[in-house]
Amino acid sequence: MLQSYEREIMITIVISLIFSILGAYTLGRHIKKQMFGLEPHEIAKMYVERTETFNAMHEGIIAVDKEMNITIFNEKAAAILGVTRKIEDCIGQKIYDVLPDTRLPEIVETATPVYDQELYINHHSILSNRVPIIVNGDLVGAVAMFKDLTAVKKLAEEVTGVKAFVQALRVQTHEHKNKIHTIAGLLQLGHTKQALEYVTVTTENEASLTKFLNERFHNENISGLLLSKVSYGKELGIEVEVDRKSHFKRFPPLLDHHDFVVLLGNLIENAFEALNVLSKEDKYVAISVDEHDGVLAIAVSDNGIGMSKEVQDRMFENGFSTKASENRGIGLHLIHEIVRKGNGDIEVVSEFMKGTSFLILFELGEE
Repeated sequence: MLQSYEREIMITIVISLIFSILGAYTLGRHIKKQMFGLEPHEIAKMYVERTETFNAMHEGIIAVDKEMNITIFNEKAAAILGVTRKIEDCIGQKIYDVLPDTRLPEIVETATPVYDQELYINHHSILSNRVPIIVNGDLVGAVAMFKDLTAVKKLAEEVTGVKAFVQALRVQTHEHKNKIHTIAGLLQLGHTKQALEYVTVTTENEASLTKFLNERFHNENISGLLLSKVSYGKELGIEVEVDRKSHFKRFPPLLDHHDFVVLLGNLIENAFEALNVLSKEDKYVAISVDEHDGVLAIAVSDNGIGMSKEVQDRMFENGFSTKASENRGIGLHLIHEIVRKGNGDIEVVSEFMKGTSFLILFELGEE
C-alpha cells in the first residue's frame, strides 16, 4: 500500500514543507514587524536600558494601563512616596493597592492632563504632572511624573529669598534716603529740636514694630515677611497695619513656613495690586494672625478695587486673571491649594470699588 501511494505521499510531504516554511516565514515577519524589526536580544537590551533610565531619573515616575495595573514604578517614586515594597512586587499590581490616592485613575477616566498640581500622597507632599498615554488615537493608560515638594520649595525659597532681599534693600535704601533728606532739611532750617524729635520718633517706631513681630510671631520667616511688606507698602504709599493683638506660635498640621510664606505673601501682594490701580490717598492693608481655641485665623483686608461677582466665582482657577499678561492668575490658586492641603476654610468678602477681605481658618489640633 505504501509503495502504491509513495508518489502521493512524497508530494504531500513536499507541499506541507513548502507551506510550513512559507507560514513560518510569514509569521516571523509579522512578529518582527510587531516588535519594530528588533531581535530578541535587542528587545532585552532595550528593556534593561529603559528600566535603568527610569531609575536614574531624579523625578518619580509611575505609569498605569487602562485596567489600573502598574507598568512603570521607578526607584525615585518609591523613595519620594515612602513605598517600602520591592519595585518588582509593585509592577503588575493595581495602583490603588500600592498607593490609594495617586489620582491617576482620574486621568484614565477623563483623558485630560493635569500639570504642576500639588498633591498629598501617602503622607508626602509632591508637585505632580499627570498625563494620559495615547497610542494611535486610543487611550492605553496614564503616567505621573512628580518631585518632592519640600525640595522644590527649598529651591524656590532660595530664588525668591534673593529677590526679596534685593527688594528689601531697595526699599530700605529709598526709605532711609527720604528720612535723611528730611533731617538734613530740618537742620538747614535751624530746626534742630524738630530734627532730633523726628529721629527719635522714627527710631522708636521701627524698633517697636521689630520688637512686636519678634515677640508675637514665633517664626523668623513670617516676621521677616511682614516687616518687609510693611516697608514695601510705605514705598507704594499704602499703610500696612499688623493687628497688635496678633499672635502666632505654631503651624497647622501638614503645613510649614514655606506654605505660610506663599500664603501670606500672595494675600498681601494681591491687596497691593488692588490698591495700585486706584488714585485715592487713604490706602490701607490690615493684617491679622491669631490663635484662639485651637484655631488659627488669618485675615487680610484692603480698601482696594474689590472684585465683581463674576471674578469671585473664578478667582481660584489656575491661570485665571483679569490682567492681560503672562504668568498671572497663579497667586490665588496657590492660596486655595495650600488651604485645601491644610484642611482649612477660606472665606472671601469683596465689594467692587470698596475692598476685599480674606479670612482663612485652620484647625491646629493638639500641641
